[in-house]
Amino acid sequence: MNAQRWDFVVVTDRKQLQELAKVWRYGRHVATSAATVALVVPETDDPDTTCSIEYDLGQVTMSMMLAAADLGIGSGHSAVMNQDQAHKVLGHPEDRRCAYLIAFGYPADRPLAPMKSPDRRPFDEVVHREGW
Repeated sequence: MNAQRWDFVVVTDRKQLQELAKVWRYGRHVATSAATVALVVPETDDPDTTCSIEYDLGQVTMSMMLAAADLGIGSGHSAVMNQDQAHKVLGHPEDRRCAYLIAFGYPADRPLAPMKSPDRRPFDEVVHREGW
């Protein structure tokens, strides 16, 4: 339906990135990124709207990350647990929340390349046909 219920805040200032990294204990990579995009969405109590927004955020997040990889830029997503900290850094309106962060940058030690041995479950273990 192309609702586009999102806004993006691009952060490149090092001090802001360091403060933004504090929104989640596993978001340390945000502090050292070249840029981080904050995905900001409206607050809602409606479960259908929440599901729709989360689905759309998944699509836009993956689209950004794939586009970056195509340009040789690495990325890493981050949850946002501390909304007060996110609001302090980003200054978004009170009726919105920061849903996710996507940190971007060039790898420091090598060009971006596909992983040779990804630690993933085997295809046949993940894909089920006609039922579980």
